[in-house]
Amino acid sequence: MSRRHGAFLALMLVTASVQVRAHGLAAAFVSIETADDYEADVLIKLPQIEGRTSELSVRFADDCEALTAPTRIKRKDGVIERWAIRCERPLTGMKIELVGLNAILGEVLVEFRSPDTQGWSAVVRRGLPATRLGVRSSQGLDSRAGYLRLGIEHILSGFDHVFFVLALMLIVWRTRSPYGRRAVSKRMLATITAFTVGHSVTLAAATLGLVRLARAPTELVIALSVLLLAVELARDDRSTLTMRFPWIVAFAFGLLHGFGFAGALVEIGLPREGIAAPLLLFNLGVELGQILAVLAAASGFGVASSIAGKRRLAAGQRSFFDWALIYGIGTLTAYWCFERSLGWILG
Repeated sequence: MSRRHGAFLALMLVTASVQVRAHGLAAAFVSIETADDYEADVLIKLPQIEGRTSELSVRFADDCEALTAPTRIKRKDGVIERWAIRCERPLTGMKIELVGLNAILGEVLVEFRSPDTQGWSAVVRRGLPATRLGVRSSQGLDSRAGYLRLGIEHILSGFDHVFFVLALMLIVWRTRSPYGRRAVSKRMLATITAFTVGHSVTLAAATLGLVRLARAPTELVIALSVLLLAVELARDDRSTLTMRFPWIVAFAFGLLHGFGFAGALVEIGLPREGIAAPLLLFNLGVELGQILAVLAAASGFGVASSIAGKRRLAAGQRSFFDWALIYGIGTLTAYWCFERSLGWILG
């Protein structure tokens, strides 16, 4: 059995025994809107995760009571619940707790609107599932800065996006031999920048409602884009468009990945007013997460190359690690393509 087949078989066994998610923790959205600070309309938007919807409830103060029974609306992308409450004390400043956060449904964006508090929002996570409505953070920062962290977490926990960036870097690394170190760095920068420009354009356009694509086929094409790069790396044909001009492919598929980012942002929810700041912060978070992924990958490539040089590994031994990584990306993305295809057909 060849090293390539051995690496492929090992990765297939790992994939079969371990469930790998293309995206990280899912997020829910809670909106609380009041006209007099005592009665409020409550809305919860829960995403569908692998065909099922997690349960989430909002725990208000003990002197609050429901005025209406919750209405539950099922949609293709999840569930929406609505009801009304009345409290004996003002809602502004009230501590609420989100019950139901877990390893899958990991965070909630809470939006609160009252006559005296406009545009307040906060990100609540399972480690600290409580917040005070309308109260700014102790550091005096706008709570919308939570979108920055959401952007970072989305790309770092979304393995399909990380794998795409990693595959792009592998392509540039593979074709480095005719170029000097400075030329390779410029080529790498141009490729990553093209991906950034591409997804930034469609992220803004889709979030603002200028362009819309269905979620299921978009997620499938994103997985296919990663699989395409893995196939190109496995073929190792330096004459293809992808190998010769990786920045063109990065920009084209970056447009598609932008729709994926926008779908996550819309699913989390945006404030009704002042969309520009959360959109910018989320995109900046995505870029910061992308930079972290690039730096980590570049460091890994450098360390692996240094070890191979010091130990004078044979070409076959060095290529084994390359093939293991390539087949790992290809195997997992092929699985995601199959999973998303079934979800699209059956959904």
